Amino acid sequence: MTAEDTLRVVQAWNDLVWARADWDRVPEFAGPEYIRHEPGGTRVVTAEEYAREIRARNPGPVRFDQVAFAEDDMAFVTWTREGQTGPVSSVQVYRVSERKLVESWVSATAPVAWPTAPPIGEGDPEANKALLRRWYEEMYAGRRFAELAPELCGPVFIRHEAAGTFEVTAEEHAERLQAKYGALPPGPVAPYRALAAGDRVGVIGDDRGRQHGFVQVWRVEDGKFVESWFAGFAQADW
Repeated sequence: MTAEDTLRVVQAWNDLVWARADWDRVPEFAGPEYIRHEPGGTRVVTAEEYAREIRARNPGPVRFDQVAFAEDDMAFVTWTREGQTGPVSSVQVYRVSERKLVESWVSATAPVAWPTAPPIGEGDPEANKALLRRWYEEMYAGRRFAELAPELCGPVFIRHEAAGTFEVTAEEHAERLQAKYGALPPGPVAPYRALAAGDRVGVIGDDRGRQHGFVQVWRVEDGKFVESWFAGFAQADW
């Protein structure tokens, strides 16, 4: 799969199935076995089972305000939609095979409406992956937050989280990380997979033993992180 093909499948999934509440078309877009890594853990459903699930939860069309990028057969999507009790937002990842969705990751949903994400801009995907490696393998692993946060993220860092959207300076974000992780001894980071396109880089990870599975997306500008989307950790390992 090319990145362009992957994005076309994901866009059609939202435009032709969800936005039209055309649940009968789910088997056209979801593979016969659809692996879903969700907040409560990992499960496998058939396309028909998943069609029944989402039909029962959604009596009408569901429209997503979303921005997506893809690397090969994987697409990262940041989205906001109206839920049954109000707006919800999240980061989701899809894997596409033979033009069908065969695997998905979503670690949490935030009970807030995130602003529309900027369009995907120009960038160096390999440089952005290298920036992410430094973020995890130098800053997090070494607990070097005060030293490296100002070097790795911009002077204004926009954070889209479960509590909503806010801005912090690099120094303020370093203080947040120090308060949360600084007491832990230095050590290797949890396994993660990074994918990138344009000015975005996303990660699928599993902080086993502490906070479980997660997905997150960053926007890079001038070689630094300037925006991040993170709805929260799953409640189980993937």
